[in-house]
Amino acid sequence: MQDRSLLLRPLSDTHLIEVYQEAKAMHLSEEFISLIEHAIEQRGLNVNDDQKSPA
Repeated sequence: MQDRSLLLRPLSDTHLIEVYQEAKAMHLSEEFISLIEHAIEQRGLNVNDDQKSPA
């Protein structure tokens, strides 16, 4: 999964979190959501489902 998470590297932290929130809202595949979560963890970001910016 680590190699695929590199595809998300060009996204800014804010955009990565927005993509995560949109993916959750649209009920996209768990595999895709897990990939985004992995990228978020690698960056040391916090995500609250009710916020649109990093904590």
